[in-house]
Amino acid sequence: MQDKAISQIGELEQKIAVDKEPYQLFIENMFPKKGNYGMAIIVFCISKEGDSDVCRYKGIDLEKVNKANFLKFAYRKGSARGGDITFTTKLNEVETKINTIKDIQLKKLIKKLGEANYKEEKALFKAFQVCFEENKNFIKEELSNTYNTLSKDEKLATGLSIIIEIDGEKKYLADFNIIKDILLISGSQDKSEKYSVKSEGKNNLCSICYQIKNTLHGFASPFKYATVDKPGMVSGFFEQKNNWKNYPICTDCSLKFELGKTFITNNLNSNFYGKSYYIIPKTILSTDTNALDKAIKMLLSHKFESASKGSQIKRSEERFGELIANEKNFFNLNLLFYEEDPKNKAIKIKLLLEEILPSRFRKLYVDIPAIVNSSPLYLKAFIIKKEAHDLRFSFGILKTFFEEDFYNLIQKVFLGQPLSKEVLFNKFMQVIRQNYSKIQSSDGYVENTYLTILKAHLTLKYFQHLGIISFNDKYIFMEKDNTEVKEKKESFDLEKLKAFIVQNKGFLDENYKVGVFAVGIMVRLLLNIQNRSLSNTPFEKKLRGYNLSADLLKSIYIETLSKLSQYQGFYAYGNLREFVDEYFILNSHLLNKISNNELSFYFVAGLEFGNKFKSKKELETSENI
Repeated sequence: MQDKAISQIGELEQKIAVDKEPYQLFIENMFPKKGNYGMAIIVFCISKEGDSDVCRYKGIDLEKVNKANFLKFAYRKGSARGGDITFTTKLNEVETKINTIKDIQLKKLIKKLGEANYKEEKALFKAFQVCFEENKNFIKEELSNTYNTLSKDEKLATGLSIIIEIDGEKKYLADFNIIKDILLISGSQDKSEKYSVKSEGKNNLCSICYQIKNTLHGFASPFKYATVDKPGMVSGFFEQKNNWKNYPICTDCSLKFELGKTFITNNLNSNFYGKSYYIIPKTILSTDTNALDKAIKMLLSHKFESASKGSQIKRSEERFGELIANEKNFFNLNLLFYEEDPKNKAIKIKLLLEEILPSRFRKLYVDIPAIVNSSPLYLKAFIIKKEAHDLRFSFGILKTFFEEDFYNLIQKVFLGQPLSKEVLFNKFMQVIRQNYSKIQSSDGYVENTYLTILKAHLTLKYFQHLGIISFNDKYIFMEKDNTEVKEKKESFDLEKLKAFIVQNKGFLDENYKVGVFAVGIMVRLLLNIQNRSLSNTPFEKKLRGYNLSADLLKSIYIETLSKLSQYQGFYAYGNLREFVDEYFILNSHLLNKISNNELSFYFVAGLEFGNKFKSKKELETSENI
């Protein structure tokens, strides 16, 4: 289970953090992926006038925050409704933030000070409360002006905090005892108490360490896998106090779990083609902390290398996968894909892949791509800024066809689960038809169909070598002896077509598929003739937007023969006609073996690859037009 793996990482962090004070373990780095980010500071000063503390507002300042100094700001994420745990928060919606400090957080703080034995801090913060309320509008105005001077990127990564100067010395939030207590309570007692409800079990099994513990907390998970802030969202007769039964976590594991979660969120949180996920390492032996430490350091170094070099070589998603592929199987990875609710920050797990070994990465990212990328079809397949580029495998190509079902695809590819051919060809044709429709309506930039077919060809080949798509690997293309057939030199170059079929036997793995493919080629030849003669292709309307069936394809073939005879005579492309007769007409009764989408795909593939099989004469004719 990934929670135990996260806790083991937290245990390592706990050993490293022996020099930290307990409250510091619960402070979070607001923007961990930023090397440096801004913190807008509302500055106050306290002075003594007689026996009373008098607080004055000084203004707004800006400071830089990084891994070395973030602890002093005492940030810890709270709830959307009640604000963060301390005054430190992310700077956006200035008015809302100021009102939250005034109406919620300050009142909570004064109440806690009334319960604590910090007389000096109680007097100080009461004076602070009066000053804050008196200057609220002015603070709001100056903070808004400061916020508006920030760049777009800075606005997305700037925090808000408070400094109180006492006798000329700056006091950050982490310098106050009451703030330290609040952080400790949030990290420990609050694991049993939330929403004015206490959820705590006694002498029961912890869901992480699997040991009987004296105290089990009901709100101890640092991940909000589900929200329990409303009645009816938990089991136990809809009573929140029974939530500990759903997810019992002991005190020891709760701290390890939180530290592990913080480390993973800050360091091992990544993005896979737009999908957020956590990379959670596990060792073969759960007690092997040295191997776990080694795996974490390796992942961090690979992640850095991927981020720094990936844009120059390829997408970082692919680069990271290739780097993992080079490691030995002394560890495995849990990949937890999730979506976060922007309001309550609850995490919805979309996909959990458990115990993926580096050897699996090697197969997915190195071994099979090396095989499929070798096809000469992919050389100089597309143009970017007038420069030809080769088509190479990436998960981004798979996403071309599985945009709406990407999680399911990731699961099948990583776990080697079978994929339905009917689903695959439906995905291919869905993209092809959508792009074709856009091309017809001139609806902005659309990928040309030839490149889409190439991507589908590569995808099919990748899945076949991965073993998740079935195909007829016993198929042998039997070439007919045509030595007695006298062909004119200007006829269709049938030898090119035969060579293509032999070289792509995984693609064309049945005679009837070869026949459908050949009909597509024949239609391409007709469209070429129409384009040369009429400057348009009226026959294209017969193709019904590539929504074909066996009967419709037979009709298209007959009409194509008629049109070819009309334009170039009855004997035009005689060798191709004979080939189609042998592989399409004689096998037409087998077309019910494949779906309409698969049939349509092989027809469109023939249509798009058709120009590859032009005879020498036709190539010369095309160049002279």
